[in-house]
Amino acid sequence: MKYYLTLCFCLLVVNLYALDPVKLKQDTEEVLVSSDYLQILEDRTGNLSIKDITSATYAKRFYRSKDMVPRIRDKRTTYWLKMEIEGAKSSNKVWMLEVLDLHINHIQVYVSSKGKLTNLGDAGYYHAFKKRALSHKNFVYQLPPEDKLTYFVRIKSEGFHPFLFKLRSTNFFIGYSLGEYYILGVYYGIMLIMAIYNIMLFMYIRDKMYLYYVIYVLSCVLMSFSEDGLGFQFLWSGFPEFNIFVENFANCLFLISFTIYAKTFLNFKTHLPKLDKYLNYLLVIVSLLFIVNSFSVLPFYTSNMHIYVILLPFIIIYVGAVKIYIRKEKSFTRFFLLGYSFTMIGIIIIVIRINGLVIDQILYVYSLNIGLLIEIVFFSLALAYRLRVIKNEKELAQAKMITQLQENEKIITQKVIERTEEIARQKAIIESKNEELTDANQTLQEQSEEIRRMNELLDHENQVLKGSVKELTKARVLMKDVDFSEFSEIFPDDDACYEYLAKLKWPDEHFTCIKCSNDKYAVGQGHYARRCSKCGYNESCTVNTIFHRSHIPIQKAFFMVFLVYANNENITSAELSKILSLRQSTCWKFSKKILEKIKSMKPASEQDQSDGWTRLIVDSLPRKSGSS
Repeated sequence: MKYYLTLCFCLLVVNLYALDPVKLKQDTEEVLVSSDYLQILEDRTGNLSIKDITSATYAKRFYRSKDMVPRIRDKRTTYWLKMEIEGAKSSNKVWMLEVLDLHINHIQVYVSSKGKLTNLGDAGYYHAFKKRALSHKNFVYQLPPEDKLTYFVRIKSEGFHPFLFKLRSTNFFIGYSLGEYYILGVYYGIMLIMAIYNIMLFMYIRDKMYLYYVIYVLSCVLMSFSEDGLGFQFLWSGFPEFNIFVENFANCLFLISFTIYAKTFLNFKTHLPKLDKYLNYLLVIVSLLFIVNSFSVLPFYTSNMHIYVILLPFIIIYVGAVKIYIRKEKSFTRFFLLGYSFTMIGIIIIVIRINGLVIDQILYVYSLNIGLLIEIVFFSLALAYRLRVIKNEKELAQAKMITQLQENEKIITQKVIERTEEIARQKAIIESKNEELTDANQTLQEQSEEIRRMNELLDHENQVLKGSVKELTKARVLMKDVDFSEFSEIFPDDDACYEYLAKLKWPDEHFTCIKCSNDKYAVGQGHYARRCSKCGYNESCTVNTIFHRSHIPIQKAFFMVFLVYANNENITSAELSKILSLRQSTCWKFSKKILEKIKSMKPASEQDQSDGWTRLIVDSLPRKSGSS
C-alpha cells in the first residue's frame, strides 16, 4: 500500500509539472494556447532574467495553472510563461503567434530553438508601437520554421490581464486581420456619419440636444480607439504614455457627455428634479476621480475601484428612464432604453474582463463596439421620434388655438349683430315717436309747451344715443376691418413680417451699407440680413426701424403699430394688452415708442398718404415720384 501511494504521488507531481506541447498540423489553421499548454512562474521581485529562468534551478518552479484561462492575479508580480510548440516546419505552413490582450503594459518574448535563445523584442502598452515585430494592433510574432520550439514570455502589467495566445497560419491570420480591420472601419464610418449628420441637424434646428449627441458619439469613437488599439496604431503610435491619458480622458468624456445628453433627452430637470441634482453632484465627483486616477497620486487609485464608481451614473440614468417610461410621460423613451441596454451590457462585460473573467469569443472582445453601435442607431431613432412627437404636439396646439379663435370670432360677430339690431329697433321707435309728436303738435297747439319739453327730452336722448352709436361704430371698425386673425392672413408668421420689413427697408433690392456706403452685399446671418461685401458688416433688417432691439414677437409688434396708427393714437395699453395677449407694461413701452415716432413725423397733410402706417416702421422710407 505504501508503494502504491508513493507511485500515485509521483504520477501526480509529474502531471502537475509536465508541459504538453502545442502540436501544429497541416489541416489546422488556428490553435488556442489553453492552460494545458502553459506553465507559469511568478517572479515577485521582478529581477529574474531569461538566463535565470532557463537555468535548472528555476525550471522546476514552473507550474500549470488550474484556471481555464490563466491571468495576472497580483499586479506587483512579474509573470514568466513557458510553452512548447511542435510541427511548425512539418505542417508546411508559416505560423504566427498572437497575444490577444493588447493592453498588457510590458511583454518580452524569447524563443529557444536547437539550443539557441533569441530575443524577439520588447513591446507593450507602455512601449512605442514601432518596436513591435509586426505592425498589428495585437502583439504578433512569426514562428521560425522548426519542428520544436520553446517560447518564454515575460509579462508585467497593472491590470488583471489574461494569458491568451493563439497560433494562426499566415494565410488565415491575414484573412482574419483584414476582416477584423474592415469591420472596425465600417463601425467607425457609421459613427462618424452619425456625428456629421447630427451636427448638420444642430446647425439647422439649433437644438442643443443634437450637439450633446455629437459630443457623445465622438467620445464613443475616442473610447473605442483606446479599447481596440487602433488609436495607438494609427494616431499616437510614437507616444505610448498617451495611452493612459486617452483611456482616462475618453472614459471621462464618455461619462460626462452621455449623462448630459441623457438628462437633456429625458428632461430629468422636469420629470425627476431630485435625481437630476444627484447626477450633477455625482458627475463632479466622478470627474475629480478620473483626474486623480490619471496622475495616480494615491495608491487607492491603482486599483479598479473607479470602474465601479463610474457605473453609478449609468445605473441612475437607467432607473430614471424606466420610471419615465412606466409613467408614459415620454413615448420615445423606449428607443432610449433599448439602445442604452446594449451599452450597459458592453460596459458590464468590460468590467468583467478587467476583473479577469475572459471568454474567447469575438462578440465578447468587441462587445462595447457592438453595444455602442446598436445604441447609436436606437438613439438616432429616439431623436427622430422625439422630433416628430414635438412637431405633432405643436401642430395640435396650433389647431386648438385656431379653433378657439374662430369660436371667439363667431361669438363677437353675433354680439355685434344683436347690438346693431337693437339699435335699429330703438331708432325705429324714436322715429315713430317723432312722427306722433309732429302730428300732435299740429292738432294740439295747446299742448305745445308740453310737446316742447318732450322734444328737449328726446333731443337729449338722441345725443346720448348718437354718442353710443359712434363709440360702437369705432369698436366695429377696429374689430371688423382688420383683426389679428385677418392680420395674420397677411402676415402669417414672423418670417413673413421680416420679409415685408426687408422689402420696405431695401426697396427694389437697393442696399447701402450704413458703415461704408457700399452697395454690394451678400446674404447675412439672421432673418433677411445683408452682409456688406466690402467691410463685412452684418446688417439686420430691423436696424434703423421702429422694431430695432424690440423683444416683442415681430408679428405682434407689426399689429401693434397698425392698431396705434389706425386708431389715431387713441388706443390704450390695456386695450393693446388684451388684443395682443401681451403684458400691459410691454404694450405701454412699445406704444410710447410708436407715439414718439408719430410726433416726430411731419403733419399728416404733408405725408404721402399712399405709404400709410408703414411710414412708422423705418426711419427713412424712399420717396415715390411726386412726393415732397
